[in-house]
Amino acid sequence: MVEEKQSSGKFVLSHRQKLLMPLVMIGAFFEGFDFMVVNLALPYIKDAFNITEQVASYTLSVIAIGALVAFFVVRMADRIGRRPIFIWSVIIYSVFSLLTASSVNLEMFIAFQFIARVFLVVCWAVGFIIVAEEFDAEYRGRALGLFQGAAAIGAIFPSLLLPVVAMIPVLHWRGLYIIGALPLILLIFFAKNLPETQRFTECKAGKGENTPSLFAVFTAPYRKNLFAIMALWFFMYISYSAAMNFFALRVESELGWNENQVGLVTALAFTLGLAGYVAVGKLLDKIGRKKTAYIFFGIGSLAVMTVFQAQGFLQVALAQIVGVFFTGTFTVLCATFTNELFPTELRGNATAWGNNIIGRLGQIAAPALVGFLSAPMLLNGIGNAVTLMAVGVLICILIIAMFLPEPLTYKIPPYNADQSASKSS
Repeated sequence: MVEEKQSSGKFVLSHRQKLLMPLVMIGAFFEGFDFMVVNLALPYIKDAFNITEQVASYTLSVIAIGALVAFFVVRMADRIGRRPIFIWSVIIYSVFSLLTASSVNLEMFIAFQFIARVFLVVCWAVGFIIVAEEFDAEYRGRALGLFQGAAAIGAIFPSLLLPVVAMIPVLHWRGLYIIGALPLILLIFFAKNLPETQRFTECKAGKGENTPSLFAVFTAPYRKNLFAIMALWFFMYISYSAAMNFFALRVESELGWNENQVGLVTALAFTLGLAGYVAVGKLLDKIGRKKTAYIFFGIGSLAVMTVFQAQGFLQVALAQIVGVFFTGTFTVLCATFTNELFPTELRGNATAWGNNIIGRLGQIAAPALVGFLSAPMLLNGIGNAVTLMAVGVLICILIIAMFLPEPLTYKIPPYNADQSASKSS
């Protein structure tokens, strides 16, 4: 349990939570920042390295493989603790973000961003676990919404900063990656405020060194939920990544938008989209996890389809604002189900398998699929390709409706190390 139990009713942070939240939110902030940097800068990176749109799409897929590798690091959070994994991931990400700015060719850019993506995803995944373990179920939805809201704020800044760094020709898009190294400085001031989660500490005290095996989460009490969680993350990322990665490239190449139009709409969408995290957090706690997921996944999918089919500036802009409001919360929804359907001992394992292995396969595949499907002989355009992939979110609704319980009323089967060992042997 958390050190200071919150009183029922108003959402108020305890002293312990006030200390740790700024640091974990820094991790979320720069996850959103970095994700948006590569999307906004993609047209300029394409020109800088003289590559085609198809090669640019495949580049995003290669970098996204880093999220798959993050599985092995996230899983270590169940062995050595949430705190050390989170802090070291912030340090390594910051260093490789800075190195990205020095890339002189596409190969260097891919290599540096690949490693940066590994540890950025670890920051995000472990940060989610920390928040889930430091807040009771009554307040967890709002806490997770607050955490992911930091990522949305991070996503606003690249669109605001791009015109600024563009005024320095020697920097341009590279300047954004220099800014991405700032967490290293912030860590100096906030690292001391991040304790190990009490749930992990109590769990280790009770279990000693008997750490669950890699496949413990596949045992009978958890198997059904795990398979559903993996499918949920996979289909969410197929749609989410396609929509987020290709907005700037689509409106510039297919609709003729300029840099200022892209920046304006992106900044406006992500600023107004912050309200989505407040809304989803409140609804998660008020009407339940499943009903909230139906609303946000359903409307979000329709909004994405509109963004990538509409032609007029105003139509696309309004649809993007609505779309970001709903799609920005998709990771909150998936992480809430993931963290609340498994015991503390297996939470990192479930996150690693669901998000970092199977789920991120969708993120890896999405850019390459868009590049392939957008070819003239197939769907003839990025807009049509992303519209088709938005159907993945509707599949998420079916998965939740048919295969997942309501976490608020679900009694998690306690983890039994001896039983798990016998079943997996």
